[in-house]
Amino acid sequence: MHIIKSAQKLSHYLSVLRIEIENVTVGFTPTMGALHVGHISLINASVENNDITICSIFVNPTQFGDQNDLDKYPKPIEKDIALLIENKCDILFLPSYEDVYPKEYEQKEFDLAGLDFKIEGASRPGHFQGVSNVISRFFEIIEPTNAYFGQKDYQQTVVVKRLIKILKLPVILNVEPIKREPHGLAMSSRNIRLSEKGRKNAAFINEALKQLKEDVPSLGITAAVTKAKQFISAQKGARVDYLLAVDTTTLDSVDKYKGKGQTAVVTVVEYEGVRLLDNIIL
Repeated sequence: MHIIKSAQKLSHYLSVLRIEIENVTVGFTPTMGALHVGHISLINASVENNDITICSIFVNPTQFGDQNDLDKYPKPIEKDIALLIENKCDILFLPSYEDVYPKEYEQKEFDLAGLDFKIEGASRPGHFQGVSNVISRFFEIIEPTNAYFGQKDYQQTVVVKRLIKILKLPVILNVEPIKREPHGLAMSSRNIRLSEKGRKNAAFINEALKQLKEDVPSLGITAAVTKAKQFISAQKGARVDYLLAVDTTTLDSVDKYKGKGQTAVVTVVEYEGVRLLDNIIL
């Protein structure tokens, strides 16, 4: 595996590769490191379907509203490198802040059709503009054929889909299913901040979402959501930041089932001081 830290060197390497190999396909997975099975599933999907697989590790400060959250973000780089090598990643892009955002770069305000102000965006102002800026830069540097994102960060996948559309990029967005801990908690780099007991107990989030899906036909969405909130709130130490049923395209709140694949239930639960994201597609 090549480790490339310079955006210019990566662009040049890929330019030469595209000359040497006709119709070469490039798969790209952007991460902030602290890799887990969820990330590796994205790498595996890329390796299976592309000639070259690139993973970036960059803890993007522009998408953190809370400096404390940024400071606490785990950075086990040696373990990450070993995992990428083991899973046949071709290139690790490990840029500095200056490589991603050179002096001449001006942070952009993308027209995200209001997606950046909804759900997670309501409690994290500027987060999805930060995501859009870094992803647009990576797409500019790498020019991938395919980009791989996880369903766990559902709102992010909807935002990236919008970003690809407004930038008119020939990038295919691939959204891979949520990977879960043995007890059901959605895998996340933040999970290592939970105690061992908390990591097991937090399976109640997934339990609530699965029960909600079963309840919708008999109770309707509004009552099923209320029941799920009550269940989670009853767990010791758990606080529901939000739990909402939304349209899978617009992210607007919905109170009626719209058909298979058209409604998602998204949630963030604070537990042991960690914000845990999860979702389910109805």
